[in-house]
Amino acid sequence: MASRIQLYKYALRTLRVTRKYAPTTLANRGCRECVSAKWSISLCRNVYTAVPNETIETQASENSEEKSEVFQILSILQMKKDRLGPLNITDIKTGLGKLKRHNVELSDDDFLQLLQMTVKAVEMEYRNCSDVVQQLLELYKTGKEKPLTLGHLELYFKMCLLAEVPLSSKVMLSLVEDNNIDVTRELLEIMMLILGRNGRIDDTADILTFMKQKRFPITEVIFSGIIFAHGFNRDLDGINSVVETMRNVKMEFTSITYHALMTAYAVAGDFPKVGSLVQQMNRAKIACTLSQLKSLLLDVVKSNEAGEEFENMDYVLELMKQQESTLDLAVIVLHLIHHNHAPEAVRLLSSHPPVLKNTEYYNNARIYIQEMVHCLKDADLLVEMCQQLEQDEINKYASLVALETAFTERKEEVAWALLQSLKDNGKPLRQHYFWPLINGSQSLIASKLVDYVHNMVALGIPPDVETLREFVIPNLTLKDPRSIEQTLKGVGLSVTLIAAPLLTVLIRNNMIDKAIEYAKNLRVDFPSQDLTAALAKSWTSSPKSAISLLAMLIQKAKEHEPSGNLKEDWGGQFLLDITSSRNGLNKTQIVPLFKELKKNNVGISETSADYLVGRANAAIQEELKANVHMIVDKSLGHPPKEQDYNFMPHPNDMNIEELEGHLIELQSKGFKTRGTIRRLILLHASENNTERVLSLMKDLEEMGEKMSPGVLASILSAYISVKNFDAALDVYNGLRQAHPSFALDKYKVIDFSMALVKNGRIEEAVKILEEVTPFKGNNVDDRRQVRRNCQALLMAAAATCKYEVVKQIFEILKSRNIIKVENLMLGALVKCRLNSGDYIGAVEEVRSIKKSFKCLPMKIEVLIHLLHNIKKIEAEADSLDESRITAKKLLEEMINIIASVHGSTSAQHDLLFACLEAGYPSQATQVLRSLGRRINESQIQRQCQRYAGTTREEPLLNFLISSRSIPGIKREEIFNSLLDIYHVQNDGRKGLSLWTRMQEENVLPSKAFLGTLASLLASNDIDIPFEVSWFHVNL
Repeated sequence: MASRIQLYKYALRTLRVTRKYAPTTLANRGCRECVSAKWSISLCRNVYTAVPNETIETQASENSEEKSEVFQILSILQMKKDRLGPLNITDIKTGLGKLKRHNVELSDDDFLQLLQMTVKAVEMEYRNCSDVVQQLLELYKTGKEKPLTLGHLELYFKMCLLAEVPLSSKVMLSLVEDNNIDVTRELLEIMMLILGRNGRIDDTADILTFMKQKRFPITEVIFSGIIFAHGFNRDLDGINSVVETMRNVKMEFTSITYHALMTAYAVAGDFPKVGSLVQQMNRAKIACTLSQLKSLLLDVVKSNEAGEEFENMDYVLELMKQQESTLDLAVIVLHLIHHNHAPEAVRLLSSHPPVLKNTEYYNNARIYIQEMVHCLKDADLLVEMCQQLEQDEINKYASLVALETAFTERKEEVAWALLQSLKDNGKPLRQHYFWPLINGSQSLIASKLVDYVHNMVALGIPPDVETLREFVIPNLTLKDPRSIEQTLKGVGLSVTLIAAPLLTVLIRNNMIDKAIEYAKNLRVDFPSQDLTAALAKSWTSSPKSAISLLAMLIQKAKEHEPSGNLKEDWGGQFLLDITSSRNGLNKTQIVPLFKELKKNNVGISETSADYLVGRANAAIQEELKANVHMIVDKSLGHPPKEQDYNFMPHPNDMNIEELEGHLIELQSKGFKTRGTIRRLILLHASENNTERVLSLMKDLEEMGEKMSPGVLASILSAYISVKNFDAALDVYNGLRQAHPSFALDKYKVIDFSMALVKNGRIEEAVKILEEVTPFKGNNVDDRRQVRRNCQALLMAAAATCKYEVVKQIFEILKSRNIIKVENLMLGALVKCRLNSGDYIGAVEEVRSIKKSFKCLPMKIEVLIHLLHNIKKIEAEADSLDESRITAKKLLEEMINIIASVHGSTSAQHDLLFACLEAGYPSQATQVLRSLGRRINESQIQRQCQRYAGTTREEPLLNFLISSRSIPGIKREEIFNSLLDIYHVQNDGRKGLSLWTRMQEENVLPSKAFLGTLASLLASNDIDIPFEVSWFHVNL
């Protein structure tokens, strides 16, 4: 204590001499928030900007092989920062990990760049990141003799202050002395703040001694650090002593000192003194910044001084509201959760709820609930917090959100506690709540999985058939089905519930012999639907055993019928499931299959026979008709899933002739005809029978019936569909006049406008669109539903090659909130330029859209047109070199635009796909070679799947040609995609030529490929040139 008094006297002497230049101290040079610790964005701003303005290369070179590992890693971080904004601490950890694995040395400039990137990440991070800050210094010091610079140390100490790293004065001064740092006042102030916020009172004396030796004046920030130190040690006398010293030297109090005092008194438990300080500040017209108050709030909570009823925390919140009415407390809430102060965090959410204030939203405050599940170790506390969120109407599904997160993170204790809470509060428990937990139990022992089932039973929600079939039984050992049955019975399940899912799992795993053995001793009744479907999918592997099991199950079912006759048609359902499966039936399998069914006394009903023949494709229909009689059993009832095959027409589906006759019948009997006439009007309008429509409308008027706006809208749609636009416009205008308040369906208006645009009646289309009522609010669902109609309208406008028209329609739809600005809609603006041959305008349009809306519509289509343009110019004998250069330059500009958004590698892939679709395989080969090891296999696989899904054969064939000599390309994926197209087209000859090509190129086809090809060849009556295990062969 005596040494501290001597140092205070030193402060008195130095400040009497140096008071005249106090205005030039750190605090008075614009850094008055430096003591705000973690929450001041402008903390020691001048320290950050005091770093020499060195030029740092920020873009990774394409020739990365020639650059060092350090440059590549830092370049990736810098590009991510430039494109996505400030880095997060995870990005920094990833970069540090790579640097550590490569065991590289960081130069001074590299380390400086890494420190600058990390400062903002640490400042914004709400989790503890002190380990990352310490790793930075260790990484730089490893294997290096070159000392740290002043710039390095300033940034490092600043991050230690932000991350609350508990450095001692000995460590900091050692870093200064070992590296021969010429210290500055700013560096000493940061060091003092670190010590103060860590409560190291004795260590502050070391810094003061060092300052005395170096003849540095004591500034307001230095005093603030000492105040912090006394406060965090709950030393009220020490705080008062520092204040007295500052007053003796006539140090002017700014928000820096007041913030330090408020924090010190608050964490020391003297909140009345905090209120007194606020009054002094009001009188002096001094106010703490919002960041300082946020820091105060955190310190109050983390020092456990929030109050029994959170009154102290609420007081700080009121001070914050005086600074800014709308507070964003998201980061503070997350920080408190990660520092074991969940009750206080929930209190903040209750006081200042998130933007989404509707408690019905499942995602309301979801991130906070997920973080609580991740951080809290006390399951009971988590349950209490979820109940509090529900009670405060933050999120009525808080417990379910927490449960979902607990299952995902496999926090079993938390999950069961939440489930028990849900049950205790009378909320229903659903089967799917348990699936994530059980589904992840493959790595657990069987007893653990059985414990899960036991817990479900204890909660009053035993697993149902689906849960057992999909999640429980597949994760148990299937070698002994009887043992599985006994185990599940032991936790309270019945054999009736266990039998069907157990048999289904055995069949799915091709353990049909085990299933037969298990089924022999069954004495319970169970449903057939799942079993027949499972047998249908696996019957080709063991046909005889599968049908034997089916026959046994049918016999078991008969034993539970009082009459001894089975009402449901299991055999018919089995065949219907086969035809619905992916493999289906081929012509050669039918007779052997029917014979085996007959041999085992498995018949089908006449209803199933009709469905079977009616739903079959033409290739096997005649064979089914000729042979189905051998297994028909007239005594059988209907198949269990008959509703899936019932195609009885609805009476309202009468055609015009039937309805006209029905109208005459109704009129003759004196019945009401209004509904029938309206139906007829719509049908005649759809057939463009305008005279009959007018006649029927006149009949309604004579009956005293008025046409409702809904019927008129339907008539309008009918006329649009038959392109009778004059009649449609008459109906539209009549509807607007008779029912001006009626809001016509936007689908109809947009489709009508599109039809008018396609027929050159643009002015009328625009006029109709201008009368559309806007969507209110966001209306995301409404916009999503009408999205395709708007795209078709814009593309129809683009086909006119009139850019002004497309732009006008786009602006109308946008201004009425009907469309969302996205690639799908913006593409019409680019398409119009392409349609008119204005390739320069198209590229400029893409550039403009990228700048205005951050989108890149129709990028591949633009590339295709530019490639065609280059070929066209090169083919013209009289074309100038200048024209060729301009065309190629235009292509390069488009690639650069794509690269500026998605990166050069992604742009090269887009160029590759454009070459394939444009029909230039040789150019595609060049692109593949330039990509080299940067080829993205997953991106190529997705594109092949897109081509297959849209049956685009030519790009895939071009890909086969261009990729033949390129290593790293999985050509079997291209062959698979082509086979999918030929299978959809039922083109067996192309499928066979594909297989021949694979043999010539030594590409090994997979079993799945051969199975699909064999099915395709058989359906086209083409000999199969390879061996395949067919059912009729096995028989």
